[in-house]
Amino acid sequence: MRVIAGKYKATKLISPRGEVRPTTDLVKGSLFSMLQSKGLLADADCLDLFCGSGALGIEALSRGARSCVFVDADTDNVAVNLAKLKISARTVKTDFRHALRAMRGQTFDLVFCDPPYKTDYAEQALRALIKYGMLGENGVAVVEHAVGAELNVSGAKITDSRIFGVSAFDFVRGDNESDICGNV
Repeated sequence: MRVIAGKYKATKLISPRGEVRPTTDLVKGSLFSMLQSKGLLADADCLDLFCGSGALGIEALSRGARSCVFVDADTDNVAVNLAKLKISARTVKTDFRHALRAMRGQTFDLVFCDPPYKTDYAEQALRALIKYGMLGENGVAVVEHAVGAELNVSGAKITDSRIFGVSAFDFVRGDNESDICGNV
């Protein structure tokens, strides 16, 4: 696993061991090309939930995001990757529910949500993001989940979906916000 483009291009990242499913370089490259083409990365304040190695947040920083907060129950791998790249970023080592409650009042332009498959963590995270008003005025949450799994969260609007192999990405905004991202 490596950084695909930008300031940290080609840097190899370490990833957690065990039962994990890191986003492949090909999928990550496609996802970030879409985000970049829509202007969603430049100077964005990001949140990387279930960050694991931090690959998504680090890719965003590499491509021009202003900041990223990394949240996971185990932040050891992301801490090593951030140190390797000499990136100063906030890491929050706790359950995502506690982290979101503690950060309420903060807003993010781009939220990466890549929870373990076969859980309802994505829905729980989206409910909290909407309840706490954490998606900025034009904020977008990018939720990775298994193909065939559906997100169903009151107050959330899926503006686009993409499938890459066994993974799907839904682009989500709060229902009451204008749909500026169109087809991402």
